[in-house]
Order: sequence, then C-alpha cells, then structure tokens
Amino acid sequence: MKNVLLLSIIFFGYLTGSAQEERRVPFSTAISAHIVKYNQKIDVAYEEQDLERATFLFDSLVNFHLVGTYLDNFNVNPIKGDPIYFEEYEKPIFLITYATWCVPGAGEIPALNDLADRFHDQIDFIVLFWDNVEDLKDVMKDYSPNIHLVYVDERTNQDGAIINKLKHSLGFPMMYFMNSEKKMLDIRKIVTHHSSETLSNSYNIHFNSLSKGVSLLMADLDKNSENPDIDKPDDGLELYDEDDFSNPDEEEEEEEEEDGDDDGNY
Repeated sequence: MKNVLLLSIIFFGYLTGSAQEERRVPFSTAISAHIVKYNQKIDVAYEEQDLERATFLFDSLVNFHLVGTYLDNFNVNPIKGDPIYFEEYEKPIFLITYATWCVPGAGEIPALNDLADRFHDQIDFIVLFWDNVEDLKDVMKDYSPNIHLVYVDERTNQDGAIINKLKHSLGFPMMYFMNSEKKMLDIRKIVTHHSSETLSNSYNIHFNSLSKGVSLLMADLDKNSENPDIDKPDDGLELYDEDDFSNPDEEEEEEEEEDGDDDGNY
C-alpha cells in the first residue's frame, strides 16, 4: 500500500511539473489581460507630463507580464516569395516593428546593419513594417541583406487579432527579443535623440542601445548552448545587465506609497 501511495505521489508530481513546463502563455493573451489598465495609467502619466512615471509603467508591464510569454505564430510577407510564419525562423529573433513613415535617427540603420552583418549567423534580424510592399521597396535599399525585411498589410492579412495586439497595444517602433522558441526575453523602445545630432553621434547612440539587445540574445544562446565557445559579443558590446531596469521590488514599494489605490504592478 505504501509503495502504491509513493508511486501515486511521484506520478502526480511528474504530471504537475510537465504541465507547468508545457504551459506557454501567448503574448496576445498576456497583453489583452493587462493593456486596458496599463493604458488608463499611462494616459494619466502623459497628461501630467510625468515621463519618469510613464517609463516605470512600461517597464513594469514588460517585466511583470510580458517577459516569458511566447510570440503568437502569424504570417508576414517578404518583398518576394510566399508569406512566412514566425515559427519558420529557427534562430533567436531580434525583431523591430516599424512603419515606412517613421523617421529613424541618422545612425540607426547603419548601426543595425553592422550588428546584423556580424551576428546574422546566430540571430535572425527582422524588421517588420506595418505597410504595403510598394512602400517597403522604397526603403529596402537602406538595409543590409542580412536583415529580413517583411511587412504586414492589415487590409489583406488574416491574423488581424494577433496583429492588433502587436501593433496597437505598445505602439512602434519597438524592439522585441526572443529565443529560438519565440519566448519573449525583453521588449524595449527604440532610443530617440534630437534631429540635430551628427551622424557619428547618432550611430554611437543607436549602436550602444541595439547592441544591448544583441548581447541579451547571445548571452541566452550561450547559456543554453552545448558549445561554450560560441561567438560572444565583445569588442565594446556590453553584456546584458539586469540593472538596466530598476529593482521591481523597490519600485513597487514606492508605487504603493505614492498611489495607495493601485492594485497591480503598474
């Protein structure tokens, strides 16, 4: 009897552990559950011109609710060829969502091109434009051939519900960093600067920002790789530092003191 009971406990524990390991929360599900409350609070922050508060709200949404989710599988269109589903990308993903009418910093695309040329063997660099193919053709010459340029035309795409969450919830341009299983490691906004910056300064600003995303993906790839000698970011690329974000416990305590009626992390 004792043996039967012991086996039952072990079997139940195995099933529970397996269920937890296999449970994957889609990005669209997580964003849907929290975006209304987030929008309400961030609208107030912008109305009050409290940019520090707005940044805190964004970071909290990402760190507490979106990191660890999995990108939904939807199709995008290359300039030539058949639509591609995200599950077809096999490497870790550096995804930037954009629109052709957005004006990037002078050094943004050159910095991205240099990183893609160096790390495309380990990372899939994807720039997703919320546009049509005609508009994308106008900007494709600026990008390295090692960057996957794709577009989504909402007038024809069949994955409208998923696209709505990715495009309209957090806005764009936006950077998404995922491992090869499409697990979200981080989400960050594209850095901005004054239009008067020189090309050299703009390049350095964007390179330093973009390289942190590359370092995050490479560090995760290295951690999960059987080959410890896989190319690592060096030569000035900073490794991902958890201190890039404020301590969530300290911020949560400050938030509770400042806003006693808040019942969430943001």
